[in-house]
Amino acid sequence: MSQRKKFWLRCNHCLMRNEICICSAIPQLKIQSKLILVIGKREIKVPTNTGRLAAMALPPPSSSILIHGEEGKPYDLSEHLLGDRPSLLLYPSEDAIELSSELAQSLGPINLIVPDGNWRQTSKMRRRNPLMAQLPTIRLPLGAPSAYQVRRETKAEGLATLEAIARVLGFFEGPEIQRALEELMALMVARTLHSREGGGFQP
Repeated sequence: MSQRKKFWLRCNHCLMRNEICICSAIPQLKIQSKLILVIGKREIKVPTNTGRLAAMALPPPSSSILIHGEEGKPYDLSEHLLGDRPSLLLYPSEDAIELSSELAQSLGPINLIVPDGNWRQTSKMRRRNPLMAQLPTIRLPLGAPSAYQVRRETKAEGLATLEAIARVLGFFEGPEIQRALEELMALMVARTLHSREGGGFQP
């Protein structure tokens, strides 16, 4: 059995191996917007998934996690949307509106819905959830390349979920929130790579 599947060697919270656990470094951030992370059932237990880390750094009421595809456990996206603000889906579709500072300022706090999985999985989520399919869609402007080195990205402009969330919240919540989330991902990547190279804990 591979080290990846030896779950008893991993932290129950961050899913990192116990010797490189990052729980003590996860910030507890408060934002005016709300993150609703819709994560595929196959991703929820993947140690290299970054969407979970974003939600862990933005504890309720700043975020909700919904699991997509669990048999017998449907979720109602509408129950998690706050009614006093617009709801936007982060998804790089052809009809998505490019996010800008001016747009963010005009909207104020939002419900940010983020499907989390690979491209094929998130496309299915959007098609199969009637509410998600109807939501206005936003995409990020081209920016710095992804700093995520843990999993292979199939598209050159692709970002890890945590990176994408950090950049969106940079527009709506300010640079300090973006920086805190990006620093968390950098730590996760550094410790994961160090561990793969045969090392243990890296401060």
